[in-house]
Amino acid sequence: MSASGGVILIENANPLRAQTIQAIEAARHECVAVEDLAEAMAEARRQRPLMLMLDCSSFMPAEESTLTRLQELRRMVGAPLVLLANLETPTEFIESLNQMGADDCLLKPLRQHQLQPRFEVAATATPRVSPAALGRLGPKVVSLLHGRQNFAWRTGELLEQSGYHVRYGSFEDEHEPPPESNIELHILCAASREELAQVLRLRHPEETRAGSRWFLICPGGPGELVTHSGGGLVAGFDMAQVFPEHVVQKANAWFSRVSNALQPEARVPFFCPVEYREAGNLFGDWNSCYSYDLSPGGIFLRTLVPARPGAAVELKIHLTTHRTELRGSGVVAWANTYAQRKAFSHPVGMGVQFLGMSPKGLSLLRELCGVDPTARDKPE
Repeated sequence: MSASGGVILIENANPLRAQTIQAIEAARHECVAVEDLAEAMAEARRQRPLMLMLDCSSFMPAEESTLTRLQELRRMVGAPLVLLANLETPTEFIESLNQMGADDCLLKPLRQHQLQPRFEVAATATPRVSPAALGRLGPKVVSLLHGRQNFAWRTGELLEQSGYHVRYGSFEDEHEPPPESNIELHILCAASREELAQVLRLRHPEETRAGSRWFLICPGGPGELVTHSGGGLVAGFDMAQVFPEHVVQKANAWFSRVSNALQPEARVPFFCPVEYREAGNLFGDWNSCYSYDLSPGGIFLRTLVPARPGAAVELKIHLTTHRTELRGSGVVAWANTYAQRKAFSHPVGMGVQFLGMSPKGLSLLRELCGVDPTARDKPE
């Protein structure tokens, strides 16, 4: 693989794979095509790629073991993972790949105006942000340690979207540093009460500064483990009784944060391919990405190259399950480009607040969000 970095394309051999390779090489990046994750792992060990691309149709449906190997590859490489999808790709499959760390989604066939900006973002070094610097900038910092991947990952995403900076860690990390003195909220998300007890013996909550809070989460709740914190403030949650949205609500209450119109409590997980372009430009190129949250007021899109905040955009939301397309317009409320999810992080992508949509589209949107379609709009 070239010194400037190339692409590992994970796609079964088929007549269309040559078109994908040609598009990548036309963007002046080497492409190594492999047919399975074992080959991808071996290639990644030889030299770190600039980007991973996974063809969804080559892995549907995916077994749990396949998703686990993909997650290991994503963690080892550290480069962005971009999905290659089409309008037949099931939403459930995109959701599974989102949980494995997918950063973006491109609709095939690939186009140059989509590829080149993504390569530029991936090639730009992301400066590391220290906890002290974050403290000066103002956002609250949350530590999230987990052994229960899906629940923790969703919680982290919602915290990020609410303006928090999240420091991720795993119970398996052998050299986990001691809790930072400026972190006010520590969240431990375990698969069992026994696992949680073991982690608490190693993390020593009593050594954190006075007034810091710990959220202990596991199936059945932490029980008597809430007394383990010494002088810290601890709240226990039964994973069978709460959702990640509830954890964010508790964090907001602890920090006395004021929710806005795009509050995570109003969102539902929502995964499908989405296209967007600058509003009013009838001849503008469509860019693609994928959605991961939806509310009656807006949609959250994961992409390495979001539009600038304040930009007006047109949207084509491809509801693959319903085999229909939902069109609308909106304004970009926030936007963040790619950053590593190790250490401190922020949401990658953009939040778009809806401005216009047909009555039929709005009714379907409310139905998807679990809102009564006949309810009248209320001011935010």
